[in-house]
Amino acid sequence: MKQRIFIGSSKEGLEVAEFIKSELNTEFECSIWTDDVFKYNDSFFETLIREASLFDYGILIATKDDFTKSRDNSFETPRDNVVFEFGLFLGAMGTNRAFLIQEKGSKLPSDLLGITIPSFERVADLNTSEELDSFVSRITETINENSELGTLSLLPSTALAIGYYNNFLKPLCEELYTNEEIDINGSNCSDFKVKIVLPKNLDSDIKKYAQVYFKKNSLSQTSIQTRSRNYPVFVVKSEPTNGCVNIYDIPTTLDGIDKAIEILLRKGHIGKTSQQKLLEERELRNFESTLSHLIESDAYTKELIEIIKE
Repeated sequence: MKQRIFIGSSKEGLEVAEFIKSELNTEFECSIWTDDVFKYNDSFFETLIREASLFDYGILIATKDDFTKSRDNSFETPRDNVVFEFGLFLGAMGTNRAFLIQEKGSKLPSDLLGITIPSFERVADLNTSEELDSFVSRITETINENSELGTLSLLPSTALAIGYYNNFLKPLCEELYTNEEIDINGSNCSDFKVKIVLPKNLDSDIKKYAQVYFKKNSLSQTSIQTRSRNYPVFVVKSEPTNGCVNIYDIPTTLDGIDKAIEILLRKGHIGKTSQQKLLEERELRNFESTLSHLIESDAYTKELIEIIKE
């Protein structure tokens, strides 16, 4: 699934928004405010709050649209709702996911002084603008770099991945790697692989999904006796190949994502909307990204763990 970007502008800045969308759309899924974002009977404010949670990134374009007189001085300024929307996306997404690009000569609020904000000169043919081309390249680079990281948001996928890793995977792998032999069902085993199975969606109860998966793949539950605690795990029932025991787990903590999304969307109906499915996909992707990053940061977990996507 591609990262989703919301691009906001004034009506006067729409041409720039469409240009940036066309440049980024090959690699990301971009929507501008004219792309059926605002629904019938929804307020602009409610829609913006909802969209800030549905998109991965926000880009706001501050063009010279208005004249503002302040303390006897007149300035060319962007439309006030563009500045407001930038603040809203900044608060919801954070400083590394909400961006403002400024037409040269447009005065921004003094609160933004000292912050490096890219600017551009309005030219007749935007395809010839080196400044816009540079902005697109740097935004692409930033998003690709961020995709390798797990970041905190209003939804809990990052925190759940950290908790799952620190409380289960890391101590389990330390025990598996530092013990010469571990008793599993009466057999002494010394070679292990830990396979983490991630569902492709959150359409069903994760605990029930796990039971179905374990049964379909002939996995049986057992306990691993270690020095610190006992770990109930699922292993391959048949004799392992080459003496290696494959340990499987499905993070049932993912159920917390589904519950958090329902609260955020104030769900009052049965079934899932397209918005709910988009949020689930994004949170699953972030959970996997965070978990992969943590696994790669530790020699034991890097050696033993493999993530399987259903």
